[in-house]
Amino acid sequence: MSTNNLYVTRQPPLETWPSKASRNNANGDDSTVLDRMKIREICEGWGAYRDAAEWQNYKSMFHDDAYIATSWKQAPVDEFIKASIEGFEQGDTFMYILHRITGQTVDVQGDRAVSKMKVTITCRFTFDGVEMDNEADCRFFFLMEKRQGKWGAVFYTLLFDKDKFIPVNPGRTFNIPEEEVSKYPSGYRYLAWAEAKIDRPPKMDLNAHGPERDILYAKCKNWLEGKDVKPNLTGHDEIKY
Repeated sequence: MSTNNLYVTRQPPLETWPSKASRNNANGDDSTVLDRMKIREICEGWGAYRDAAEWQNYKSMFHDDAYIATSWKQAPVDEFIKASIEGFEQGDTFMYILHRITGQTVDVQGDRAVSKMKVTITCRFTFDGVEMDNEADCRFFFLMEKRQGKWGAVFYTLLFDKDKFIPVNPGRTFNIPEEEVSKYPSGYRYLAWAEAKIDRPPKMDLNAHGPERDILYAKCKNWLEGKDVKPNLTGHDEIKY
């Protein structure tokens, strides 16, 4: 991996912009504002509920057939919750995951919506007795649908912008070989390396600076337009679940 231009950031293709969706104060009426606020409250539950292991509240964010794709786990919502519970129980042999939510936008078109939420994921790892915090700046994508008057997430995935490792105790360090890290996507190369180290092979197509971004943006537009969308949301393959 070249050390030059690791973080290519360009405007998404114009054909992936959902021109008919209501967003911010640019278009729509007061009713769409209420929908956007409801959706925002739902999506912010990811950090508030999951980090506190409030699983009943977390499950309430999703429709029953929801599918979740993170870097470390891709599964229907109930299976993802089970894996998350097991992760907390594993302690320092897994990773202690928390979320800082920094902003959100919502596009609404009829009974469908897409939320894009800015988040910093913090994961605490322990390697050879040294505690290390990975901080990953990323964007969460929730594909939402209103069913029988209730909004809920149907699909979730994310794109990673950049990440880093920080020792918890600044007097202690842990060497991370650059030649190993360089095998992973630029937006989350340290996190992906660490997940591989704890036997959680990372999903490799979640880089905000790769072709998966435009694939995801196109699928978000299709979703808003009422078209059939299936995972993998960041690739051209179809996942059976």
